[in-house]
Amino acid sequence: MKPFSSEERYQELAEKWLNNTITQDEREEFAQWYNSGQDKDINLSENYVSNEKELEARIYSEIDSATSAVDNPSFFRTYRWYSVASAAAIIAVIFSITLYFYTDTKQIELFVSKKIVSKPSVEVTKKANSVIPFVKSELLSENDIEPGDDKAILTLGDGTKIILDDAQNGVLANQGGNSILKTSKGELIYSFSKDNGNQASVGNTENVIFNTIQTPKGGKFLVMLPDGSKVWLNAASSLRFPTKFEGTKREVELQGEAYFEVAHDESKIFEVNTRNQTVQVLGTHFNINAYEDEPSVNTTLLEGSVRISDMRSNISQMLKPGEQAKVSQKIEVVNVKDTGEAVAWKDGYFHFNDEDIQTVMRQIERWYDVTVIYEGKVPSNRFGGEIERSLSLLQVLKILEKSKVHFRLEGREVIVMP
Repeated sequence: MKPFSSEERYQELAEKWLNNTITQDEREEFAQWYNSGQDKDINLSENYVSNEKELEARIYSEIDSATSAVDNPSFFRTYRWYSVASAAAIIAVIFSITLYFYTDTKQIELFVSKKIVSKPSVEVTKKANSVIPFVKSELLSENDIEPGDDKAILTLGDGTKIILDDAQNGVLANQGGNSILKTSKGELIYSFSKDNGNQASVGNTENVIFNTIQTPKGGKFLVMLPDGSKVWLNAASSLRFPTKFEGTKREVELQGEAYFEVAHDESKIFEVNTRNQTVQVLGTHFNINAYEDEPSVNTTLLEGSVRISDMRSNISQMLKPGEQAKVSQKIEVVNVKDTGEAVAWKDGYFHFNDEDIQTVMRQIERWYDVTVIYEGKVPSNRFGGEIERSLSLLQVLKILEKSKVHFRLEGREVIVMP
């Protein structure tokens, strides 16, 4: 096998793949480089990507054939590393996902992604330890639904509502010495200000004012609290908090899901109240999933330490980094191999870890603002892996259909069929 000596070699193999002159050994050579962890970019001339439809059909045909080979697992694994990995070098990748579909006796691993080309050249960025796939463009239709985005409503203490996704950047209001600012990055920041300027003042420094930020289905938002703590809100979530923290406690209320990076302050405990649970910290990073339709409230600790208290039984439990507390009828603490799974949503991914279809579709329902309906028997398939949340709804559903679950989209209703 000829070793790579320069970027020209990568380009040579990519172009050979495109013009159908690449050998099996060269496919394996390219796959070896692709999975080696090196980070290289490849630029291909427009001569090799001018016929986009033909290229799309060829790659999809190969991958579709591979995913149909359920009864031949060894073939599937071999094909995954060579043909699919080789195809990756031809495509400018804007996302990659890995899915694991569990059937009665088999586990099938599927790699799918999206391509995008730019003229006059295509820049292909190799992503270490990933395999790049493909989504057929004809899957999209006028009925497709775009993914969620930065959307939220801020309700001030006097009842005034500010639609944050429509609000202009800059100071939105002043409350008791704090300026409320929206940044160009779509963040909401509470900044202490001695001069309230010409903005309308709500309340005064003598009274504690509570505000609420709420994300709709299909929304997310980042807010920096008056103490400097950062909170990332997932879709269909809300956070109630004071405009300034007084006394010995920094107390907020959460519904839904949020990731917290709490500013350290030994003089004031930071406390998050959710349904049936209280989390107390001084300064740490953790994620809380407290959606009403989930079977338990899950708190995952990434850094520092937290105390979990079950408000019904008054039982408390300390968490260490890498642990997750599940609170339902009792507090159950489990070790988490990869805490990044709990915050994948913040980083732009759906993450499934041997989940059933209903757990998967609850995430889909919140992010795309749709209603999920089950027609007939609920499929027993289980899912694992990651999908980028930047995909459209139909693209995600087509990926999930590779597990032999079927979907029908009618307006904003997703019908799940066995």
